[in-house]
Amino acid sequence: MEFRTILRHERDAVLDLLKQWCGDRELFARYFRYDPGFRDDLCFVAVDEGRIVSTLQVFRRRVRIRGAVLEVGGVGNVFTAEPYRERGLASELLGRAIKAMDAHGFDLSLLFALRLLFYSRHGWRAHVRHLLFIDPADVGGSGSYAITPFTPSDLATVMDVYETSSAAFSGPTVRDPAYWHGQLCFAGNPDEDFLVARASDRIVAYMRGTPLYDFYQIIEHACLPGHEDALTQLVCCLHGTKARTLPGTITQLAIAPTVRQQLQERGLAVRTVEDVFWMWQIISPERVAAKLGMQPADLAAEDLLFRLLPPEQSVYWIADRF
Repeated sequence: MEFRTILRHERDAVLDLLKQWCGDRELFARYFRYDPGFRDDLCFVAVDEGRIVSTLQVFRRRVRIRGAVLEVGGVGNVFTAEPYRERGLASELLGRAIKAMDAHGFDLSLLFALRLLFYSRHGWRAHVRHLLFIDPADVGGSGSYAITPFTPSDLATVMDVYETSSAAFSGPTVRDPAYWHGQLCFAGNPDEDFLVARASDRIVAYMRGTPLYDFYQIIEHACLPGHEDALTQLVCCLHGTKARTLPGTITQLAIAPTVRQQLQERGLAVRTVEDVFWMWQIISPERVAAKLGMQPADLAAEDLLFRLLPPEQSVYWIADRF
């Protein structure tokens, strides 16, 4: 068995393997094609007699935590062909990925997984984040804001709204124009609903949603200060139309208590859900401590993730998944 990273011409073979996962080759191909964080030398594979039988990829995300920008390696697409499972291939690839992330200057690693015990054995720690679940309901999207579909000409203003809104939280991805353009091509499933809210012809809020994992998910939202009610109106527009045939809507609006209250006042049943399936690992204690103004020994604290990413003030947008 050979363990290594791929050459560019081997991307198709990796995609053919990943197609066995859920039957949707194009889902993974969009990331290979459009995500600026994808690199061949961070795509790890196990090869048996010339055939790729196991893989994982590391995607670079620049994430703001407590005002500092940290380099995060997002581990995704961990998959092994069925005849080769339970042989330690994924574990070997994860070990190589951790070493490579350190060599490539990553500070932290992030992954989303159901196999908490498996990944905890390799150094990742589960953390809790608060989501909101909205039960199905007939609700109108009326309000004082003009709601229209996003158009490419809106992007510059949307980027400004995102920057202003995300500055208040720990966890959001720091985006440059290249990343924005790529992410708009891979974040949907495969498409997304992207609405903007205007006040006096100025975009003051936006929201993006898509069906994902059998639910309707609001994969990202943002608003300028004082326009939280625009988010309420946007939720109602999407939940009352796009989510009508699904079991409910999942959002990260737990960080916006005003919006939650307004949704309840509109008659929606809203409840908090604790999600523990995002997992973090410190790759370089020295780099993390230096960027956050801490001592490396401080990073061993049991409550570290709650201090860095308090559930009521942290968010990692589903639109930035990998």
